[in-house]
Formats: sequence, structure tokens, C-alpha cells
Amino acid sequence: MRIGLLHGYELTGSGSNEYVRYLSRALAREGHEVHVLCREPRPERIRHVRRAWRWDERGQPHELFARDAKGDCTLHQLPHGPVRPVYLTDKQREGNVKAFVDLTDRELEEYHALYVRAVRAVVARHPVDLIHANHLVWQPVVAAEAGVPFVVFPHGSSIEYTVRADDRFLAPARRALDAAAGLITGSREVLARVLELFPRRQRELERKGRIVGIGVDTSLFAPVERARRRESVARLEGPFGGKTPELCDDLRARLAAGEWDAVGRYHDAYDHGQPDADLAAKLARVPFEEGQVCLFVGALTAGKGVQGLLTAFPRLLPAHLLVVGSGAYREVLEALVHAIATGDQALFDHLARNGFDLDRSNIAGGWPDIGGPVPRCPELASHVHFLGRLDHDRLRHLFGCADVAVFPSVVPEAYPLVVIEALANGVPPAVSDFSGFRDGLDALEPFLGRDLVDRLRLPAGGQGRVAGIAERIRGLLRDAALRERRPDLRRLAVEHFDWSVRAREMVSVYESVLAGGA
Repeated sequence: MRIGLLHGYELTGSGSNEYVRYLSRALAREGHEVHVLCREPRPERIRHVRRAWRWDERGQPHELFARDAKGDCTLHQLPHGPVRPVYLTDKQREGNVKAFVDLTDRELEEYHALYVRAVRAVVARHPVDLIHANHLVWQPVVAAEAGVPFVVFPHGSSIEYTVRADDRFLAPARRALDAAAGLITGSREVLARVLELFPRRQRELERKGRIVGIGVDTSLFAPVERARRRESVARLEGPFGGKTPELCDDLRARLAAGEWDAVGRYHDAYDHGQPDADLAAKLARVPFEEGQVCLFVGALTAGKGVQGLLTAFPRLLPAHLLVVGSGAYREVLEALVHAIATGDQALFDHLARNGFDLDRSNIAGGWPDIGGPVPRCPELASHVHFLGRLDHDRLRHLFGCADVAVFPSVVPEAYPLVVIEALANGVPPAVSDFSGFRDGLDALEPFLGRDLVDRLRLPAGGQGRVAGIAERIRGLLRDAALRERRPDLRRLAVEHFDWSVRAREMVSVYESVLAGGA
């Protein structure tokens, strides 16, 4: 089959980006002709791309490179135009970046025209049987004008931060869904979100709807024996060009002087896409062989709920917490660690009252699950390690060295990608028990049993959330029997959640859609 994967963004750095990258590789390895239409700025770093084209604003192609490889995909780098729309502006990106909800009508019209022209040009020169349009907007809106059958695969960010946040995007999304040959989601929860947006079209969307879960590259990740963890993390290769220890010291000094607004001054002070400059020194301070290690991986935004985990962590010492990820919320989280470590009640109260307002999203207000006396803990600063962003080629050496992976989100997650990545590493995932994470945990019950899966469920909200997080994680860290089941977690990922399995399921749905069976 000739498949076009239409994605308006990069192929690394977020869940939907990683989804497209891994799905394209898996489909190509199954023998299909795959064309990825995206805005990846450095296609040469995507190893499974055999050939890459850059398309200019007139719809003309320029070959970037061709590699001698078989069974891999072709990448088409789409033009940006004067404005680069995104769902959230919490990440560093080059150019004139604006959130979709901040676009003027004129900017949206110009973006649409440029996008349609480019996609039509690509499929005219490289015909495909079907387009897989990622997100709810704007890719499906463009696919509807490409003259090719297409399916829509929504992700949470476009739903929550664009369509639900701005009524201008409801009608285009509705028209695209009406025109689509099929609607594919990675979980029941995301399908329910789409149905909630368009209740009058519920019957038609349910008829079109299919569920194909997300996958994991089990060849990339693997468990690491405790005795070899230090050896594994030593494989993280530099140089590391991210945040420096001097910048961390500068923030702490400003906070100590009462400059609480300093948490918003570091967005452009360092490269958020890189591991911290002193990554090796930080990892050297973690007792991988004899200690207990918790791991968080994800975007550093308010919705990921790391603030609840940090507030709970004094109850989990002497365990260590590794925070892997980037985003404009990092300094807010560092300020929270500083407040707890120094017993700064005023700063703690300020963050609790205004925490969501400090994020670059449409979430507003304070942290509902954090407040009261600051849980003063001087040792916390030496047990929480912010590491910066690690791509999968680096993360593979670290993930399997954790004892528990913790994902305490407070906003709905579309897909449990990090849950199955944890399984591939043989690491038990403790996640908030709602939305797509709940779907992911429910899917594990037939294999792991209800008792174990229930112990992986973190409280999703409420005043007792912080204490509940601490209680759950403490139990998992102390469970010797669970440590013996790490090979079972790995085996489950290989047999049921590998991307090769998901690619075959996806192609089956594609074929059904093309045959008129949606």
C-alpha cells in the first residue's frame, strides 16, 4: 500500500511526533511505500528516511538527500510560511511561532492556502492510496482538499489546546471529519473526546471510528540489571549543550532574594532541546546500584502533574527522582524544589496559588492538590535531578535503570505511550488513573492481573492526591515480588505492543476503509 502520513510538525520531542516517526518506520518495514509529509527541520537525523525532499512555497520540490536503503520511507519537508502555528508555545522553536488560538483569521487563511498547495503538489508527484492525517486540526482540514481518501488520527493537544479552546476550529474540524473515510483513535478515551465535541454527529463518527493502540520500539528499549546500571548510563554520549549549573544557581539566588517572577525569565537562556551541560556529573550522584530510582519522562508543563510528585517526594527519601524533559515549566518546578528544600513557606504558597498561571497554556489558577504547610526537606535538593531533554537514542540507556516510572498527569492524556515504553524497559509504570492512562492500565489487566495493575493507579485529583502518590510509589519501591516480574513486563511489550504489531493492525483498518467498511 502507498501511505501518506500527514503531520505538521517535527518527528521528535513530543508524543505525537514520536508516534509518526515510529509508525512510519514500522509501516515501511512491513513493506509499504510510506511518505511522511511534515516540517522536520533536520530529516537527515531520522535514520529510517531513505529519501528527503524540501517543498518550497510554490509547490516545487528540491531533493535534500537519497540514501541507499530499502524498505524505508520518503520524507517531504513542507514549507513554513511567515507564521508557524503550534498547539502550545511551551517549547523552543525557530521562526515566528504562534499558538493556533492566537492566529488572526488572515494568518490562518494564508497558512491553509500554503499547506494545501504543498500537500497537493506532493501527492501529485508521489501518488498515495490513503492519507493518515495526524491530529484533529489542521492536517485533516488540508487532507480534505488533497483529492485522496484520508483517515483522521486525533491527539490530545489539538483537541484540548485548539479545538476546545477556540470555537473557530470546531467547524473546520467537523467538516474534515465528515469528509474523512475513517476515524482512527489510539484509545476509547480519545474517541469519547471527539464524540463530546460533536454530539450531533455521534452516530456517524461511531460508525467511522476504529481503535488501534499506540506502540513501542522494543528493539530500542530493554531492562538493565542493577549491577550494570552504572555501565549503562555511562553510554550517554555528549557533548551536552543544555542548561548549565550556573543558570540553576542563578535561579536559586533570585528566588532567595524574593524575585519569584524569575521563573519566567529562562525560556531563551539555554537550549531546551539538549541534556543539561552537567548531565554526567548529575548521574554520577545517583546511587543506581544500591539505591531506589524513580523516573519521570515528558514535557515539563503544568498538565503533567510533576508538581504533585515533587511535593510527595520528601516522603519517599532516600529514593532519587530523575526528571527527564524540557519546557517552560522547568523553572517553576525547580522553584518548588527550592521552596521545599529551604522551607520557604511564602514561595511555596505563591506557587500553590498561581502554579497553573505560570504555564504557557490555557490552564489557569492554582494547584488544587498542593497547599498548607511547606513539607520542609533540606535533602530534597540532592535527591531530585533535572536532566534536560534526552532523545530516545540516549534515553534507552537510562530508562531501564529506573525502579519505578511515574507519570502523575493532572490533565487528560490521549495515549499511554510512556506506559508501554516503561513496560519495554521492564519498569513498572505508576500513572494517574483517568483518561488515556486509565485505558492503558485497563489493557494490562488481562496480562498482569487486577491486583498488580491497581497498585499502578495514582489518584487523579483531590486534596489527598499528594499523600496518595507517595503511598503508591512507596509500595512499589518496596515490593520485592514486583522486581521479579520485570521480565514479564518486557515480554508483554514485545508480544502485544511492539510497533510491528500496531502497524499490521493499522494496515488492516486502512484496507477496510478503502473497501468502504469504515
